Amino acid sequence: MSTPISKVTSAGSHRERIDVSVPAVSTPTGDPRSPPLPNPPRSLLPDSPIETLMIDNFDSFTWNLYQQLCMLGAKVTVLRNNELTANDFPNLHIRNLIISPGPGHPNTDSGISNEAIRYFAGRVPVLGVCMGLECIVESYGGTIEYAGEIMHGKTSPIRHDNRGCFKDVPQGIQSTRYHSLSAHRTTLPPCLAITATTAESGVIMGIRHRELTLEAVQYHPESIMSEEGDALLRNFLDLQGGTWAENPVSKVLDPTLHPFSPDVPHRAPTILDKIYAQRLKDVELAKATPGTTKEDLQTFLSMQLAPPLVSFVARLKARTPALMAEIKRASPSKGAIAMHTNAAQQALTYALAGASVISVLTEPAWFKGSLLDMRLAREAVATLTDRPAILRKDFIVDEYQICEARLWGADTILLIVAMLPPDRLRALYLFSLSLGMEPLVEVNNAEEMRTALRLGAKVIGVNNRNLHDFNVDMGTTSRLADMCAESDVVLGRRGLGW
Repeated sequence: MSTPISKVTSAGSHRERIDVSVPAVSTPTGDPRSPPLPNPPRSLLPDSPIETLMIDNFDSFTWNLYQQLCMLGAKVTVLRNNELTANDFPNLHIRNLIISPGPGHPNTDSGISNEAIRYFAGRVPVLGVCMGLECIVESYGGTIEYAGEIMHGKTSPIRHDNRGCFKDVPQGIQSTRYHSLSAHRTTLPPCLAITATTAESGVIMGIRHRELTLEAVQYHPESIMSEEGDALLRNFLDLQGGTWAENPVSKVLDPTLHPFSPDVPHRAPTILDKIYAQRLKDVELAKATPGTTKEDLQTFLSMQLAPPLVSFVARLKARTPALMAEIKRASPSKGAIAMHTNAAQQALTYALAGASVISVLTEPAWFKGSLLDMRLAREAVATLTDRPAILRKDFIVDEYQICEARLWGADTILLIVAMLPPDRLRALYLFSLSLGMEPLVEVNNAEEMRTALRLGAKVIGVNNRNLHDFNVDMGTTSRLADMCAESDVVLGRRGLGW
């Protein structure tokens, strides 16, 4: 089996496009993204020296970049990020290395890329493109997070430092962007310098190691809408050796050039940030309202006015698979979904269909829900044998909301790791337990999963949608489920309704 690609040959000023076939590499499961064999087929590793090695992070843009490099006269060998191991690096005699763009997050989706960066940096020139930049930042201890804006095929003018790969490139060139993540300025290690930013919003578009020939851009220089992409890539191909001291023509160490001021602003608030801020205001208003003060709620609980609980964990374990059904009128990403939904009627329908848990949105501004919805949903199923557990799905930021949930009929609550500082997460988790409710702790990435496991959560929900940038990765659940012990319950939620 072979995969057709487009290869461009260059001879003088004549350029010819030809179709070639590259052998497809199969894995034990037949999935090209499956983990590699312990020792990749030796046929993948050329015996002769490699001029330019590009590690492909499973992205079609890899081949656009390949085409442009070939048009500039480079001889490029492309290997996917699961076709190499670190043991192969000493046997690879390469002139330079490129880390390609790719989907997902550098922590979970870049394969061998980060290890390749750490091995070859200081030995040969290394260039990262898009995810390649993110891999470099992560490899040196920086943080990748939401850029404050989502760009897909959009252009932005950029400012740069006129050194290294940007030497002799005009200021204000248009850059084509396909990303929602970027390097976080305050976490950049001292060894990395910002080399370019968007002119309008200040998002980091380029970084460079201060001593080693290691450079990266967040945008796509190979895109037809990106200006001066040839010049940038040609500057990279002209580099040699592992340090800028070996490349005085690059002007990276030129003391006569003015320092570059990135002037990167704070990232724009995400929708999750906005909801968090609004819920804090909502809680303060409720606490200040006569009859619903914090003291009032504590009195109601001490009088045992809260309805009886059922075990959330027991309901989930009673059936395989267990179904959690949701009542939701709207969402930030979709707007209106089912504005005329009757919460009580819908809850009964779900229960009779076999739902183990009914999740009720109680956030009013973006999801058009209420505590009354949850109370009516609870009342509608209260007399059923083995009734479903009721989940208050909201943005819990204060113990007050947990008291509300208990009084209005919830059996469990949702705690979102992405929204809560670790100390607050633990405090809210323990407070919920003190009221007899085991929370559903929601995660979206490996670090959040580790936080949930350290917390001791018994029920962990994996949200396939990143709540900062709204990107959906359907592989998130399967990747994170492997991190849990057999005793943990993992709810894989598709994340398509946010």
